[in-house]
Amino acid sequence: MGSKTSIMLRPEEIQTISDKTGFTTREIVRLYNRFACLDKTRSGSLRREDLQNIPEFSVNPLCGRVIEAFFWDSDEVNFMQFAILLSTFRPIRKATVTEFNNREGKIRFLFRLYDVDKDNRLSKDDFHEVLSGLVGGTVDPDEMEKVIMRAIDEAGADINTSGELFITYDQFKKTLDHVDVETRLSMPF
Repeated sequence: MGSKTSIMLRPEEIQTISDKTGFTTREIVRLYNRFACLDKTRSGSLRREDLQNIPEFSVNPLCGRVIEAFFWDSDEVNFMQFAILLSTFRPIRKATVTEFNNREGKIRFLFRLYDVDKDNRLSKDDFHEVLSGLVGGTVDPDEMEKVIMRAIDEAGADINTSGELFITYDQFKKTLDHVDVETRLSMPF
């Protein structure tokens, strides 16, 4: 396998990761080496700060939201979790569709990207925070409100007990019926 860090992965671990993610052995070794470089503390896991320090990533206006989606359930991710999360972005190949790398997994990731308060529904505030991060101050607040309300309305929003509009995961998913998320949420590894 070549590098010092790559030999820390045993063949059975590589096979398990490949089965779960669809990544090839070569892709897994490359991801592992990148993971090891990011793991400055050599703890075997990454924290939010480790990802925020990637220069190419930190300039992305959605950096914070993507990181929060990565750390949805915990404050750290080990290499297996890292590979599974990244497999969401792997182009879908028919022979290697996995539990995480499929249309549903990509939509679930997008939903988490928008679900700022992690309440499993998308509110006007969730949309506002994400869209503000994307467009900054370049859009008039009234226009932003109109865009958000139109999106919520088109999704067939529900109303909670406080009278606030929100979108469920199923409603969000339905709005993406005619969107090619498989291609749009993919990048080469």
